[in-house]
Amino acid sequence: MKTDSAPRPHDVYQAPNALWLPRAGLDALLQHALAQQRRSPAAMLLAHAPLVLQSCPAGQAALAGPVSTEPLHALLENTSADIGSLPKHGLVLVAIPPAGTVLPQGDDAWEAWLLQTAPDYRLATSAVNPTLLVLWLRLDGLGTLMARPSVRTAGEEWGRAPGPRWVQVPHLHLPGSGMARVDFVNRPVARAPAPAPVPVPQPAPLQVSGPPDPDSRDGRQAAAFGAECLHRLQRSRIVLVGVGRVGSVLAHGLLRLGVQHLTVIDPDEMEPHNLDGDLAPLYEGRSKVEALQGFVRGLHRPGSKMDLRQMPVSSASTGPLVAQADVVVVCVDNDAARLWANAWALAYNRCLLAVATGIHENGAEVDLRLIAAGSGCLACVGGFVQVSELLQQLSQDGPVPLPADFRRQRRGSLRSWSALAAHMGQRLLELHLMGSGGGALFRQVAETPQGGLQVRDWRPAEEGRLRACPYCHNLQGAGQAAITPQRLRALTQRWLGEAGASALAEA
Repeated sequence: MKTDSAPRPHDVYQAPNALWLPRAGLDALLQHALAQQRRSPAAMLLAHAPLVLQSCPAGQAALAGPVSTEPLHALLENTSADIGSLPKHGLVLVAIPPAGTVLPQGDDAWEAWLLQTAPDYRLATSAVNPTLLVLWLRLDGLGTLMARPSVRTAGEEWGRAPGPRWVQVPHLHLPGSGMARVDFVNRPVARAPAPAPVPVPQPAPLQVSGPPDPDSRDGRQAAAFGAECLHRLQRSRIVLVGVGRVGSVLAHGLLRLGVQHLTVIDPDEMEPHNLDGDLAPLYEGRSKVEALQGFVRGLHRPGSKMDLRQMPVSSASTGPLVAQADVVVVCVDNDAARLWANAWALAYNRCLLAVATGIHENGAEVDLRLIAAGSGCLACVGGFVQVSELLQQLSQDGPVPLPADFRRQRRGSLRSWSALAAHMGQRLLELHLMGSGGGALFRQVAETPQGGLQVRDWRPAEEGRLRACPYCHNLQGAGQAAITPQRLRALTQRWLGEAGASALAEA
């Protein structure tokens, strides 16, 4: 029987061009491997994570879910915490072999390594032909990233199973402190960043590199940050959700910093009480994003792009925007909108910065939550304030409803305090993108009766927290398909029942 030799669409062989693996998870594995190899130098650490393939403008990206060192055969048994079924396209294996171990070379060597190291890998996923990614990384930092896609090569005989083919994945993104990236293009091995020290380091001092021209536009900033750090900050891609009193000031600050790629999402129109933000007057009745553009016109650098979207963060169009970003920043007074931003950041393994402020009976307060990818979410790092209204706000499939009367949560707002919150948030973002600190940080700044400032920092313990959080467990690295109103309602019901019961009782 003669077969059709023309390639069919589903025959085309395609490996992902990048893996997004949170640095927090990799750092924890490297620390574990160091401790293990001190006890047993010949031991190899093998970890795994679910894999979701996601189309993006640069090609096909691979997103890693929560990393685990449990036996592979136990994965299908431990599904009690899952909400519904989500497509899992395969598995990520992270192998940390002993020092001196030789890297496998060629299809046969990789296939033999797989059969020897993880023969039961198919039990870890329900996919019939799972895509497999292997991050092979020695403790000296040398390693590679290989893929064995599940689809056949174009032009192979129809009906004949293709042999194993292992190809190198060009890029490894480690979203987290410093936004590290490892390139494997045309290199048999590459060097990954060293694990972050434990405990998490304090912010590094500002660096001065070279004598920048003090009269240039970036001269003073380059002298403070160092030219290389400033360049890293300026090429970062940021999605900003909410441009009210805090968000508009933060957008203004990021543009003056020189950020080249800023996406702004806000569905609201201008009202008179919005004019204490950094928004141009005479825009009443028009969108806030237009008013922001009118205020910051002239601040853009050559080649920079500010993408303005008048839409709710609950829109499905938000996902592709987050997929192109490094950080999601949310500055809204609506917990349902925060929850949506939180979900998008989790699904795409992106860092999240949330800034909130208010004037209460006992004084002014700022809450800053900086959560590196893979280190938690807003629900397990501080929770939500409008707990009793979350399900009501999520009850319709469409734009997030307006919050309750603001006077139920705070007395009002102050321009001075909103600007302080925005600038403190920007500083945390700068430190994170430069590579200082890591993990999750909850910073609360409160005004004393005498006008002083009290700063309290909380770094939540990682042990068991992420697995217990229904949002982290179900959404981390799950991609666009995971983010639906129905799923968020189900996760919120579970969170209210497990983690938010006491807060609900007090509301």
